[in-house]
Amino acid sequence: MSFVLDAYDRKILALLQGDARLSYSEIGRRIHLTSPAVAERVHRLEEAQVIEGFTTRLNLRALGYSFEAFVNITVDSHDALDAWAASHQEVLALHATTGTHCALIRLAVTAPEHLQALIKSLGAIGKTTTSIVLSSHFEDRPRLCGDQLQLASSKTS
Repeated sequence: MSFVLDAYDRKILALLQGDARLSYSEIGRRIHLTSPAVAERVHRLEEAQVIEGFTTRLNLRALGYSFEAFVNITVDSHDALDAWAASHQEVLALHATTGTHCALIRLAVTAPEHLQALIKSLGAIGKTTTSIVLSSHFEDRPRLCGDQLQLASSKTS
């Protein structure tokens, strides 16, 4: 079954991406729906897995991490890589990839020595290439629905 988003669903998603703590009554006030109607729509969006959850974004520097790094890795055993990632809280994300490497790992580290130790540990299971993040942009960019992207790109053609 395909889930179709209507204009109200799109407005709700846009508002929640801007501030996931908005109350249903505030969302309803902004888009001219009742609070119960907004609640029902949000529930349907969750059931359809359009909304996967609500989360708190933390400032890594405030938690004691100095910087982030991306590590490309080529491994013989994806199970070993999964086990390594599961046992290291520094792993922010592990992506299976195509191309030269098998995976891309996003790490939060406290110091260059911390990164060096992680890379050495990873070296036991695969070949790595590391990049240090200097700055990040667009991570919190509101996401458009795919059909809106196609419309936006065709307007520039």
